[in-house]
Amino acid sequence: MRSDWLQSGTGIALLREEACQVAAAFESIFGDQCVQIGAWGEGQLFRQFARTRRYAVVAARPAPGVDLVSTPEQLAIAPDSIDAVFLPHTLETAEDPHDVLREVDRILRPDGHLVVLGFNPWGWWGLRHYLSRRRFPAGGHRMISEFRLHDWLRLLDYRLDPASFFHFAPPVYRSQVLPEPVGDRPIRRRWHPLASCYLLVARREMLTMTRVRPAFRHRRAQLVGGLVNPTTREAA
Repeated sequence: MRSDWLQSGTGIALLREEACQVAAAFESIFGDQCVQIGAWGEGQLFRQFARTRRYAVVAARPAPGVDLVSTPEQLAIAPDSIDAVFLPHTLETAEDPHDVLREVDRILRPDGHLVVLGFNPWGWWGLRHYLSRRRFPAGGHRMISEFRLHDWLRLLDYRLDPASFFHFAPPVYRSQVLPEPVGDRPIRRRWHPLASCYLLVARREMLTMTRVRPAFRHRRAQLVGGLVNPTTREAA
């Protein structure tokens, strides 16, 4: 997804609200390793909110703040090795969002958390997205509703918290940054017809039986066994 518009007033206001929502979601997520799949905004924008010991940004292409270069559909990360995964609008730009979710399920440890930021296709931004033939926001390919994502994750046996819907700014590009809202805590709302975005938190259920992993069509790149000192590298 093109991200140059994130430097406009519209983008800055969006990132500000998203950062507030993510900070609140990360407050109850702990562990050793958290992986952000996909660069969104400044590469390290969300790192400051993580409660895990390590945090790494994984993206398909090198960029400032990216620690590991690997395609979201074939992550060079060992199975059952990550405590939390963060997807900032990653599913909306992936060639196959189902493949991304299967990879997330593969690398997450039992009882691990998944945090997803998405655009609401039924809100103001979703309406303009379809009226402008998917040209808003710039570079977006699709919008996946929270209801559909909820069904996908339930099929993978995830336990989901109620989603938080937010960002009610009109779908227009502004050069001026809107004033910050009063207060430092996000306003958490259930589904709202005008909300442009949502945040969803899910937890991978602990199963006593052996999980049958889906077969992958391509040879996997060499796996990274953890993220002790993540550095930018190219997956084979």
